[in-house]
Amino acid sequence: MTTGTSYDPIPGRAFPARSSRQSEASLIFETDLVSLVEASGDVIAACPPDRLKWDMPVGQAPRRVNFPDGSLFEAHENTAIDAIREGAGWNRLHRSERFGKPLIMVALAAVVGAVLMWRFALPALVSAAVFMTPDPMRDLMDKGTIAGLDRAFAQPSKLEDDRRAEIVEVFERLQAALPPEHQDREFELLFRSTPLIGPNAFALPGGTVVITDQLVRAFKGDDVVAGVLAHELGHVTGDHGLRQLYRSLGVFVLISLLAGDTGPILEDLLLEGGVLLSLSHSRDHERAADSFGLSLASDAGFEPSGLLKFFESLPDAEETRSGWMSTHPASGERTQAIRDFLEDR
Repeated sequence: MTTGTSYDPIPGRAFPARSSRQSEASLIFETDLVSLVEASGDVIAACPPDRLKWDMPVGQAPRRVNFPDGSLFEAHENTAIDAIREGAGWNRLHRSERFGKPLIMVALAAVVGAVLMWRFALPALVSAAVFMTPDPMRDLMDKGTIAGLDRAFAQPSKLEDDRRAEIVEVFERLQAALPPEHQDREFELLFRSTPLIGPNAFALPGGTVVITDQLVRAFKGDDVVAGVLAHELGHVTGDHGLRQLYRSLGVFVLISLLAGDTGPILEDLLLEGGVLLSLSHSRDHERAADSFGLSLASDAGFEPSGLLKFFESLPDAEETRSGWMSTHPASGERTQAIRDFLEDR
């Protein structure tokens, strides 16, 4: 505000320095002095205009003026304060915050920026994060997830020892047939009974593969089990679980930062058991694991049609189209892709 200018008194409330009381008062402008004067006429504070500190305006909240001694004035109406501060800079910022073309352009730019980040920056960051993740961290993720699985719904395996040994042999044959670049990786096969979810198997970032008793008992012979395990090994070697985790983590961090509270992200998202179980692989990851599993099962000496039998047993085996929000290709689409693979052998 320019000195040497007079304005009409502005009514409001005064909050004297070092005091909890408040009173009706006016902000009075004289040639080179601004005074905070109570209704009784007592002067609470006074200073030259250039010593005042004006709070930034926030919506329709009462405007506030601070004196050097700590006294505070709060206007009953904002119009007079805004008129005095017109041209001082922060009124222009306040006007820019109102909904209008500038705000629409900012919002549009933010949306475009978010889309570009999602499309280009996030995949690059995810790949870098996967590359930099040490093996001990992967192992911790596996252990946390298994612990969460066991707490939630898994039970110890009830398979006969002979049958478990047969499945372990299948798993070892698949590992031996892995491409050379994956031969140095360590894998572990775990058995669990999961009556609530039925026949299933899943893989974790550190190389742990879990297969359920229900899946083993649902199919005779080893070809189906080999196809499913080979598919899960495809997820491990492709780092699909880790990529989905980091992608979800990246979105969570971005939203949390915008909201102003990140919280204990690393512990909650990386080491707590239920997180990896709640993540679904993308359609591209599922297709890649299908293709990898078919080739691996064949290279290990199993009939790759075993994976076809597994998908044909699913309730949606004839569905050929997935909903746009689905993370998995439709089973019908996958069975057709497997048939095409078998025909091309």
